[in-house]
Amino acid sequence: MPPLAQHQVSGRRRRSPLPYTWQRGYLLASPALLVMLAILIYPLGYSFIMSFFRWDLSGSAPFVGMGNYADELSGRQFNQALRNQAIFSVISITIEVVAGMAIAVLVNGKLRGMRLARTLLLVPPMIAPAVVGLNFRWLFNTQYGLVDALLRMFNLPDIPWLNDPTWALVSVIVADVWQNTPLMVLLFLAGLQSLPQEPLEAATVDGATPWQRFWHIVLPLMRPVIMIALMLRIIDTFRTFDVVWLMTQGGPGGATNLLTVYSYLLAFQAVDFGHAAAVSYIALGMSMFVLGLLYGVPWLIAKRRAI
Repeated sequence: MPPLAQHQVSGRRRRSPLPYTWQRGYLLASPALLVMLAILIYPLGYSFIMSFFRWDLSGSAPFVGMGNYADELSGRQFNQALRNQAIFSVISITIEVVAGMAIAVLVNGKLRGMRLARTLLLVPPMIAPAVVGLNFRWLFNTQYGLVDALLRMFNLPDIPWLNDPTWALVSVIVADVWQNTPLMVLLFLAGLQSLPQEPLEAATVDGATPWQRFWHIVLPLMRPVIMIALMLRIIDTFRTFDVVWLMTQGGPGGATNLLTVYSYLLAFQAVDFGHAAAVSYIALGMSMFVLGLLYGVPWLIAKRRAI
């Protein structure tokens, strides 16, 4: 083939493949899309439809519109579960982020034994939440638990960890912090090790103290990593179930009844799947709203500053 003809052919090949490429891409991805549709979209859609019906396995399922949502939003048990969820999420995430950043700064230093400490940080996130719940149920048991046994050794009074409403909520927060703080440490440690060193070296030359370097340089540069960590934990706290269920089953007196536990009790103890689905979608909407605020407010502030 003459060189000019070859250029014409290659030119046609360069201009034409765009529509063919994305069509072929969708064709190749169609099996995975169908699987996703079957295992993700269908259950979500089915449970969302269920939330508009009085679904109690009695045979009839009358359409109630927004009745399930209205019942829950005005109900005492839902409001108690929502208050527990807010307290649990705010305290757990605050402790995990602050402690995670402090430990990450510590293990990021060149001290003896830091390599072993980084390895041990992998252990808590690798343990199944069910195992964590069982272990902390034993640790906080008033009769034979290790924590109260240690208190007795120092002549201190026993604490009714799982029997008192206030202490029960504290107990599940402690278990959640123990398991998830190391994950925050690993995220922040990866962020700290990727920071540019030039601003820190320049601040050191100018005589800035370690706290001034952390507050004015490290913390602003770590803002994207902190945002990702907050988003991950907000999503996780709205899904927390195993640890709380195995430690307290939502008690005593509903003191640890989070939204997931309350939805489970509605579905599998009260056999009221309509209200359970409504609670699940209210929790989903709240978590999306919080994530939207977390992402949207800084974006709006930055946009106004740019104008």
